[in-house]
Formats: sequence, C-alpha cells, structure tokens
Amino acid sequence: MQKKVILVTGGSSGIGKAICQYLTAKGYKVYGTSRKAQQDLGFPILAIDVTDDQSVKAGIEELLKKEGCIDVLVNNAGIGMMGAVEDSIPKDSLKVFETNVFGPLRAMQAVLPTMRAQKSGLIINVGSIAGYMGLPYRGIYSATKASLGMITEALRMELRPYGVKACVLDPGDYSTSIAQHRQVSIPEQSPYKSSVLALEKMIDEDVSSSSDPLEVALLIEKIIHTPEPKVRYMSGKFKQKLSVLVKHWIGGKFFENILVKHYKM
Repeated sequence: MQKKVILVTGGSSGIGKAICQYLTAKGYKVYGTSRKAQQDLGFPILAIDVTDDQSVKAGIEELLKKEGCIDVLVNNAGIGMMGAVEDSIPKDSLKVFETNVFGPLRAMQAVLPTMRAQKSGLIINVGSIAGYMGLPYRGIYSATKASLGMITEALRMELRPYGVKACVLDPGDYSTSIAQHRQVSIPEQSPYKSSVLALEKMIDEDVSSSSDPLEVALLIEKIIHTPEPKVRYMSGKFKQKLSVLVKHWIGGKFFENILVKHYKM
C-alpha cells in the first residue's frame, strides 16, 4: 500500500514539528515547511513562506515533482497577536491575517487542483479554541481563527463533488514556543498596557504548563483515517473545550462575565 504524502505547514517547531515527527515515525511520507531552510529534523523541510504567493506555489510544485501526488495538507503555520483592539496597528494586524488566514488559503489553492484531479485528498486546517470567542487583548488573533473556520465550512461543501475532504482542528493551549513568535502591539502610552502585560504573563504560564503537542499529532492521524471527517475537532484541556459549550449554553453576555472574571479584568 502506497504511503500517504502529507504536507504540514509550519513544521519546524511546536505543534507542527510534533505532527511531522510522529507521522514520519508511523511511516507516512511527511514534508514540513519553514520560511528558511532547516537542519535535519528527521523529515524533509520545504522552504515555503505562506505569506508569499510565489513561495507557496513553488514549494507545492517541488513537492508534486518529487511525489506526484499529495494526500493530506495540514495548514498549521500561524502566529499569535496580543494587544487591545484600539491599539492594534493595521499593518501588524494584516501580518497576522496574512499568516493565519491567507497563508492557509494560498496553500489550499495550490494543492486543490491536484486533489480534485485525484478525486481524493484531505485538508486539515488548524484553528484554535480562541476562534470560538473574542478573547480580550487577543481580538485580532481570535478573528483570524474564526475566519479560517468559516472558510473551511464553506470549502467542505464546495469540495463534495470532487471527493476531497476538509475539516478544522481547534487546539487549546499546548507546551510550545509560540510566545517567542507572538506579535505584541502595546504603544508606550497605551491605557491598556498594564492589563495586556499581566494577561501575557498569565497566558505564558498556562502555555508552559500545558499538555504535550503529541496529543494533536495523535488526533491528526485519527482524522486521516476517518472516511467522513467531522466539520470540527477540538483538543486541549477539558476546561478549554468545555468553554465552547458553555458559551453556547448560557449566551454571550453571561459568558463575557465569566471571561472578565477569569482574566481578572
């Protein structure tokens, strides 16, 4: 049986690296991506910048030239952003949208002609539990992940006639180096500065004590072997997954009060 060819964007660190290493160990033909060439991580890395049209196109063409097909695309590349909505500089916000929304869109558009011709394929877009709610001082990030979810929901229906599947995997916090790459928008005179810094410290402490990203890799493999994937999957701590259901059950205003209390605002 031919090994599935899997492309994981943002595969050189964090959740993406865990996915690549685990699936490689399980015998899949896995390619990760990074903006720059990487040392040997146990799997090949393609130099792809998901914010650049030509870079994505060239990288996908290189993969198809080597393998002749692509079975699974995991859109994992992404960056975080913190800062009050009032302080969010448009060019900084655009950078986050370019990576978290248009990056996956570029990758999908590059692989879909091949997947449609194969009449098979799977796209897993890595969103976030933050995409279900507007988190304080992370509004732009929440917006990017919510956008990716809506795009995926539409895509699923559009791909039905072609035998190609798509879904969203929404992780909570995992122990990764995401804090090192996070965009932080805090002008020196911002009235929100102390609140943003306090929240950033809280989030970093939560991330450092969070679960092993291997959990996400295990769920990715489960989805790959699911004939009809669900629209959405969630992974992470129980209380984070529960928060999505709580918001649905009790309504926006009551849930807002819970968030305000949780973040000590």
